Amino acid sequence: MKAIYVSILFSVFLSCASSPKTAKGKCPKIYENDFTEILNDVYITIHEKDTLRINEIRYKCVYSSFYTHKAMYDKYGKWDKAIFPNNRNYPILMWHNIDLFSNEKKYTVLTNGLEEWEHIYASVMVLDENENDILAAPTEEKIALTNLFGDLIKNNNLNKRDFYEAYWKMVDPKRWREIEKYQRK
Repeated sequence: MKAIYVSILFSVFLSCASSPKTAKGKCPKIYENDFTEILNDVYITIHEKDTLRINEIRYKCVYSSFYTHKAMYDKYGKWDKAIFPNNRNYPILMWHNIDLFSNEKKYTVLTNGLEEWEHIYASVMVLDENENDILAAPTEEKIALTNLFGDLIKNNNLNKRDFYEAYWKMVDPKRWREIEKYQRK
């Protein structure tokens, strides 16, 4: 009898415990021009036979995974290169020689984002002039970059839509034509 009682208590305890999927996964709310948290992660991709790793700042639970793409486009113009990682339909956008802090120090900025059932984020990766990963170590520069992109997300002008035309014309012209038809109605 005691074994049955312990089994029932154990089952109740397990059913009440939060699962890691809930704690790390879904967003409780999607935020327009905001995010729930900032995560430091490593973006890993395989190019030919090389595995590439670069540190990435992820702004979680944003309204659009395009926020960092759009923020860079709105402030610095069209990207220099679109990189399509293996097994992905949407590119990472790259800007070269960008003076982010108006101090003549140039950066390469890569923007990314992901929208899936479990989570949504917009992200950024930053390299210096020598292609060193600026986000690899906790520094004041990393904090400044994290704050800069967080502010760009928070100050996003929702009415400014130029980015979407440039992006969809490059990625999927057919989809852009559908968007245009919808906007005219």
